[in-house]
Amino acid sequence: MLTTLRQIVENVTSAPSLADAMLTLVKQIRGAMHVDCCSVYLSEAQRQRYRLVASDGLSLDAVGKATLPFNEGLVGLVGRKEELINLANAPSHPSFKYLPEVGEDEFKTFLGVPIMHQRNVLGVLVVQQTLSRQFNELDESFLVTLAAQLAVRIAHAELKGLISAPSNTHRIIHGVGVSNGMAIANAWVWQPQMELSQVNLKHSAEPELQLELLNQAVLQVQMDLDSLAMRFQDAVKVDSQSIFDIYQHLLSDPNFIYQIEQEIVEQKWNASSAVRQVSERLIAQFSQMNDPYLRERALDIRDVAQRLLSALAHNHMDQFDFSTPVILLAEEVTATLLAEVPKEYLAGVVSIRGAVNSHAAILARTLGVPAVMGLELPLTELDGQQLIIDGSNGDVIIQPGAAVLAEYEQLILQAKAFDELVAEEAALPSQTEDGCSVSVLLNAGLSLDVDSALMDVSDGVGLYRTEIPFMLHDSFPSEQEQASRYKTILSQYSGRQVCMRTLDIGGDKPLPYFPIIEENPFLGWRGIRITLDHPELFLAQLKAMLRASESYDNLAIMLPMISSVNEVQSAKRLLDQAWMEISEELKVKGSSIRYPNLGVMIEVPAAIYMLPDIAPLVDFWSVGTNDLTQYLLAVDRNNARVAEMYDGLHPAVLRALQQIIQMADEYAKPVSVCGELAGDPVGVLILLAMGYRRFSMNLNSIAKIKYLLRRVNVKDLQPLLADTMKSTDSSPIRQVFTSYLERRGLQSFIRKKTESN
Repeated sequence: MLTTLRQIVENVTSAPSLADAMLTLVKQIRGAMHVDCCSVYLSEAQRQRYRLVASDGLSLDAVGKATLPFNEGLVGLVGRKEELINLANAPSHPSFKYLPEVGEDEFKTFLGVPIMHQRNVLGVLVVQQTLSRQFNELDESFLVTLAAQLAVRIAHAELKGLISAPSNTHRIIHGVGVSNGMAIANAWVWQPQMELSQVNLKHSAEPELQLELLNQAVLQVQMDLDSLAMRFQDAVKVDSQSIFDIYQHLLSDPNFIYQIEQEIVEQKWNASSAVRQVSERLIAQFSQMNDPYLRERALDIRDVAQRLLSALAHNHMDQFDFSTPVILLAEEVTATLLAEVPKEYLAGVVSIRGAVNSHAAILARTLGVPAVMGLELPLTELDGQQLIIDGSNGDVIIQPGAAVLAEYEQLILQAKAFDELVAEEAALPSQTEDGCSVSVLLNAGLSLDVDSALMDVSDGVGLYRTEIPFMLHDSFPSEQEQASRYKTILSQYSGRQVCMRTLDIGGDKPLPYFPIIEENPFLGWRGIRITLDHPELFLAQLKAMLRASESYDNLAIMLPMISSVNEVQSAKRLLDQAWMEISEELKVKGSSIRYPNLGVMIEVPAAIYMLPDIAPLVDFWSVGTNDLTQYLLAVDRNNARVAEMYDGLHPAVLRALQQIIQMADEYAKPVSVCGELAGDPVGVLILLAMGYRRFSMNLNSIAKIKYLLRRVNVKDLQPLLADTMKSTDSSPIRQVFTSYLERRGLQSFIRKKTESN
């Protein structure tokens, strides 16, 4: 049955159209289950009915014509209950409705399952039989599995229909807004990596250009492999190390490269097509060899080919003529992809995968670019089409009409006017209406070339993400390179504290030259765990920070992903070693540095319960609400399927935050919040009421949050918090503080979700 199931799924997936897929499905299900009839009914939501769209066993004249209201019949019952119904004698059921035109008079047995997609009923899949019997559990499982496969196909077909069907009304696809702001621009679809079979074979009239692109790709892959080889030289076995030698040999093999060049020059293929043609031939040849060692070389060829395709894909970015701003669309937007698009031409970002607190989303907010993630779109259908994206509420509007364009153009103008109003007060002190002093800090790390005037509005740097330069590098940066970068930001914030977080990679922040392959990376080797396992990397970074702090005396160091006292003790020993070494160096030339304040990130729930033991070892702590929320709620923040469950205002999160601030007061430790909750208008009000006074956020939120803080009263917020902390759901909590903003005339901080036409 499993083989049959796989075959049917493959046939449904590969069918040229939805109609063909459904016809294939009903025919093959009927044969596989040995039933007398199989049918598909699709939902027509606007008319509140189901339509028979495919059948093998019912009257062909009824297909496409017969309909059944949502509230009638067994099909309607399946849809209303959103669960399967298995009946041995269907005509005797009170919900049975006889439809003479479909020709189901003789059928007694009925098994119907809902076709569900993202909690919506798209239709009903039904099998029937003349013999009165109960379908077994295997039959039910078989049909449910196929209904799930059909749901995906239907959902994608509906999206394509929305995009391609002529209409005077706009189409809105709802996703997750991850970076505020609105943008109107044409879509530009980015597809960075492909399997060999996915390379669309294309000819090129510019062989010289294609040869140059190939040469650059080969050099890039060679450098990448060199970097990997150096990093793994002491950490892996000799046999494993030899893999890099094999790859390098293949890349330097004149026969391999020459064949690709021949395809470009003689057959006029572009570089990617030539790589595919040659690689597939060689893979086929090696796969047929008798010698097992030589046969395995087919895998090496495929791997090298994939690396070349990846390098060529990035070269394609350089060829694109960014003459006007674009909205970048991709299956998954990464930090390096954001960095590759010139900022002045990046109007917005739409990512199929990703969620509100993914690292790419954080970078989009840092850039001040509106972004929407966690939605389903047929990317290729949208390339070049005009879009509106609203990062405040997660809307992507496809093919907007004149009225919608005018509306959003007006909204963008209003938002710009509000930004100008906020900017006028940006340099004013950070304090509340009733005189409570607050520190509004910067989350930095993506770029140092921002407007220095904007940087002056913050009270310091609450989080400097040192992993960003590592992510944008081709190999681990040297101690000198790191020191130079760190010195730049320390000098820019002279007189204000800069809190540098040590290298925090893993999870959703992989390094291209230091791959970490794990089944569950968020619970795996990441953050402090990696740097303690690689003290050579950790010491180099610590010494770079200390060396950069000479003459500035404004450095603080923060440790990420702390879950035990031992981790803090081990890190502190390495910091002691680094400080003594740098101090000895500086002493020779008559200089010195202060031992930096050391803090920890509270983002693993275990750290909350260890704070009494950690407190004597550190000078401060900072709450990373992004990861803390993820771990408390067991929600992968990058998984679009559960993105809506990720909620920084969940009562469990708020109670944890309250416990943290209470312990900070008890142990007299400064505490800050550097997660995205600190830059959320409602979130910052709640944190303020709890007693937090240090908030670190992206650059584009600082002026707005300062503007908001100067118009709220802590004494008003505290009783609101006391009432809402009894809530078991985040909705009433958000509503209480949203209403407060409205009463204060601060509606500009609240955006409502757009409704589809």
